[in-house]
Amino acid sequence: MRFTAVVCGALALAGTVAHADGGTASDLCQSALRKAALPEAVALCSRAVDANPADARALTHRGGAFLALAQFERAYEDLVRSAALDDGNPLTFYNLGVYFDKTKNPEKAVEAYSTAIRLSPGNPVGYYNRAKAYERLCRSGEALRDYQKIREIAPGMASARAIPTSVEACSSN
Repeated sequence: MRFTAVVCGALALAGTVAHADGGTASDLCQSALRKAALPEAVALCSRAVDANPADARALTHRGGAFLALAQFERAYEDLVRSAALDDGNPLTFYNLGVYFDKTKNPEKAVEAYSTAIRLSPGNPVGYYNRAKAYERLCRSGEALRDYQKIREIAPGMASARAIPTSVEACSSN
């Protein structure tokens, strides 16, 4: 699952709920997400949120796990709540972009990816996903600009993913 790989690669966050084994709920949640143990990640993040309802990072992680499980409404609830608590976490907005992509709302996806890019301008994955959303909106010029940006900031990704140099004209019909 493409999203699971992105979530696993993007995790570098920690929580504050200590456990007897020395880890935190957010640490354990991260570990479960990295292993793609999604139900376990949901349970561990839920513990962190139960202990601290204002734990925006745990909400972002749990929202990402819900996305990977295709539980979109639950994902959306967690991600919106996380964004309200901490509007500076690019992963929250990246995950919101994925949510809007999955629920067929490319306009909102572009907005969310744009916020993620503003918060983390060196992350090529946000540009890639925003370019794909622009393509769905038949906004070829913007898509090409994002693809070019990927070639500039992440040449390795550009060659690995065969980043387009042109976009076919599309019809909004």
